[in-house]
Amino acid sequence: MRSIARAAGEGAHHLTVVLVASDGADQAECTFTGPVLDESTPDEALVQTAFLLAGTTIGGMAMTVLRTVGPDGTVTLMSWAVRDLIARPATAEQSRIAYRISEGDFTGPSPEVTFLDAPALV
Repeated sequence: MRSIARAAGEGAHHLTVVLVASDGADQAECTFTGPVLDESTPDEALVQTAFLLAGTTIGGMAMTVLRTVGPDGTVTLMSWAVRDLIARPATAEQSRIAYRISEGDFTGPSPEVTFLDAPALV
């Protein structure tokens, strides 16, 4: 979660995590501001999202989708595939597909969303 917040940078962020494991799929969402994650008083949504990411250590695989509204109002989106808590960055096109899956919207996002190649997380 800290690495995602650093990669997200400045602005308001919405993170969706979809975990697929042998017993089914689960989804959680949270919002935060970056680039430093405020862990002093984590809310239930942040804890649930982190919990799903932790599920990748016991055989699950997660898809994360990060939507950011920058200080200037621009909206960007990037994503990662996570297994064993190792995030693999997605390309802009893969992020477009991840967005459609996470939102259940197969018509496509509004034109003001810019899809980015996700950076490697450290």
